Amino acid sequence: MTEKIYDFFEVIWEKYSIPLSIVASILIGFLYYKGLIVNIRAVTSNIVTFASIVIGVNGVFLTLIITLQESPAFIRLRELFPSFQTKLYLSLRNQIIYGLVVVIISILINLLPPSPNIYFSVLGVTVWFVFFFLMSIGSFISVKLVTDIIVKNFNITTRKKRQ
Repeated sequence: MTEKIYDFFEVIWEKYSIPLSIVASILIGFLYYKGLIVNIRAVTSNIVTFASIVIGVNGVFLTLIITLQESPAFIRLRELFPSFQTKLYLSLRNQIIYGLVVVIISILINLLPPSPNIYFSVLGVTVWFVFFFLMSIGSFISVKLVTDIIVKNFNITTRKKRQ
């Protein structure tokens, strides 16, 4: 049952990741505007730490996938699911890029003085959270794709032995 739920969320995320991230970030921006979310500068170091972990883990996964792409298991996987490897590469690459953008925006938030204009602050927080959501939720999907390679039963048909 939970596998079906994960698959459902994976499909939804693949199709609508950017609109979902934008809507969630606008909600966060609105909450920030209303004063319900405070201390954004205080959490930037925690976000940088989290983004660094995501970048590192996805970098290891990407290196592992590149190293193993000529293994018999991956050759068979490409035969069964031609788009799976491309989907996995793009997912891992995007998570690394989103993580780097989150780190850069976090550094800018800490370098720049607090904005006297609340609208600029709300815009900055909203953009920051778009990339944060793309990175964090996307990393869960990437981990699911990698673990699917390892544990998922692909219902591979067995061949009869030749005489």
